[in-house]
Amino acid sequence: MGNNAEDGGQANPDASVHEAHMRAGQAVVCLTLFGARVIKKLELTGELDGDTGFETYSRLPVPLTSRPNSNRRGDERKPIATEAIVDAHGVLAYAGVAAGRAWLAGRGEADKIDPRTAQPTARESLAKLASSIGVERPSDLFYEEYFDEAARLLEGQWPVVQRVVEGLLTHRSLNGNRVDALIIGEELGG
Repeated sequence: MGNNAEDGGQANPDASVHEAHMRAGQAVVCLTLFGARVIKKLELTGELDGDTGFETYSRLPVPLTSRPNSNRRGDERKPIATEAIVDAHGVLAYAGVAAGRAWLAGRGEADKIDPRTAQPTARESLAKLASSIGVERPSDLFYEEYFDEAARLLEGQWPVVQRVVEGLLTHRSLNGNRVDALIIGEELGG
């Protein structure tokens, strides 16, 4: 179900900008939590629900904080905490709606999106992922701590989010290398 309003056959530019902010927010939070070379593709699809425009190379990337330390001889390996993986994916699941709401707030329209009911598909994906590794995160619940953490991560990165938004609005689709480049501050060539 698209949330892209139509006006005489033309896509609503505000809906595209809103979606671009949501996708850019997901990308910035993804790189923050999971590192570079995780995002495969970011694109504008006309959908404000779900992750149809956000694709990673792995269905279950491991957060930087959960990765084992180096394999040097004598080093003790730390165990990977499944709760930490689910929590990081929870923050990522709410990153799009947090970025979209921040953009709307900047326009004085924050009340147009209720984070408790927005993006049910993302919450369903989180519930499936959590269940697959033995953790419960029912999709009918709103996880305020995930939303708040996503909003906090984005707050200090808003200029970075804007750079990714501009790239998305210009190119409509970006591969992971281009997304990473925008996030670390490089310019995209034509």
